[in-house]
Amino acid sequence: MQTSLTSSIPQQLYSPEQVAEFEAEAAARAGADLWQLMQRAGAAAFECLQQQIKMDTQIAVLCGPGNNGGDGYVVAQMAHSKGYPVRVFAFGEPKSPEGRRALQNWLEVGGDIEPLTDWPEQEPDYVVDALLGTGLNTDVRGDIRECIEALNDSALPVLAIDVPSGLHANTGVVMGVAVRARHTVTMIGVKRGLTTAMAADYIGQLWFADLDIQREFRLLTEPAAWWLQEAQLQHDLAPRKKVCQKGDFGHVLIIGGGAGMAGAARLAATAALRSGAGKVTVICEPSEVFLIGQQPELMVRGLLADAPEAEELVERASVIAIGPGLGRSHWGRQWWQRFCQRSLEKPTPAVIDADALNLLALQLRDGEDLPLSEGHVFTPHPGEAARLLQCQIADIEQNRWLASNTLQELLTGTVVLKGAGSLISTSAATAVCTNGTPAMAVAGMGDVLTGIIAGLLAQAPALGLNTEAATRAAVLVHALAAEFAANGNTRGMLASDVIAEISRFVNPKNN
Repeated sequence: MQTSLTSSIPQQLYSPEQVAEFEAEAAARAGADLWQLMQRAGAAAFECLQQQIKMDTQIAVLCGPGNNGGDGYVVAQMAHSKGYPVRVFAFGEPKSPEGRRALQNWLEVGGDIEPLTDWPEQEPDYVVDALLGTGLNTDVRGDIRECIEALNDSALPVLAIDVPSGLHANTGVVMGVAVRARHTVTMIGVKRGLTTAMAADYIGQLWFADLDIQREFRLLTEPAAWWLQEAQLQHDLAPRKKVCQKGDFGHVLIIGGGAGMAGAARLAATAALRSGAGKVTVICEPSEVFLIGQQPELMVRGLLADAPEAEELVERASVIAIGPGLGRSHWGRQWWQRFCQRSLEKPTPAVIDADALNLLALQLRDGEDLPLSEGHVFTPHPGEAARLLQCQIADIEQNRWLASNTLQELLTGTVVLKGAGSLISTSAATAVCTNGTPAMAVAGMGDVLTGIIAGLLAQAPALGLNTEAATRAAVLVHALAAEFAANGNTRGMLASDVIAEISRFVNPKNN
């Protein structure tokens, strides 16, 4: 049976509700029905399983009462027909006609159904998770919760069908407890919850099977989001023409580097240069000029917001990045107020990060209108996002898609909600970047991202990119450079280590 199983994941992402709503119609348009889809789903999962096991591998298939469990019965039947030792442990009777048919087929080949609670006593070598699927919207409880906890404690290899049981297929949130799978085979449309929040700790290697209805499904509904992939950089960051000069690639102005925080501004500014900006100037507190100026390619001025020279510097900038090391002292607040006033009077493309976001959050909390023109790029981490939306960090992480889209509507620009599975939301669409490494959890990493975004925004006219496309490319470059710099390690990397690798990924045809 053709399963179309692949480890190459499409860029289109969907909500589980979209798949549930349109899978039957897509199947009908492709000349299939729901029973045939269940057979194809089981066959895809079994194909993946076969790649992981030997003939004497003891397989336990854990089945729930939904269609996910029906897929599990199909896997068990196929494994049995190929001579693998396989046993089925079930919780509840199948609810759908297709699930009942799959169960009956399993029984007809001599299969048995054992209580779910008995599976650990059989000491399997490999487990297939077909317990809950994509319809979960409440915390996992009772026997299934105990089963998942025991499964995780056992450290046995697990193949999850469609989504690891207990992981919310829309948000990537763990619903009390979730299966830690080694492989996940998702069907028809890639569920967007597999790409952000806690998903990376649970899905293992992701596989995709379109069940031969992908074309019909895509005609029925638009993607809920897009998955950023490295190949896109080949299109976005084409090599420069041979005849060019630094004025073609923009002038980035970094406003930051308050007392004791020169490093943040220097990281952002150096990252902008490494990204290809033609020129970079830093405005900082006068006390920090020497430290930032140790990077000889930077122009550095220690200025108060009302200094006569300040207007000329701001006027010359093609992109402004404000926030890295800005602080909330009198100096930082004055510069933020000046930036806001200029944004309304004479907008310049800008990246707003760190304490600039915190100062903005204070204004919004006090009931002020958004003091900025439209179209800027905002780069909050979950804590800054929570302050902007006047909620708790847990509220942000509970549904990162909703938080990112809400921020975009509030701020009327492009929002990068940083974290595991960073989200880039615009008025038109949301994209997710799953590249990166735990080694990025270190001070200064956000400043580097701000610099890369500013650097690519400065080059956007030469590249033929709009703000949204330049931002997506920057997030991807940042994550890929960090992966390369970490070299497989999960700790001990510095933000400055990433800067050294930026040029590798802003020149993708040479990579």
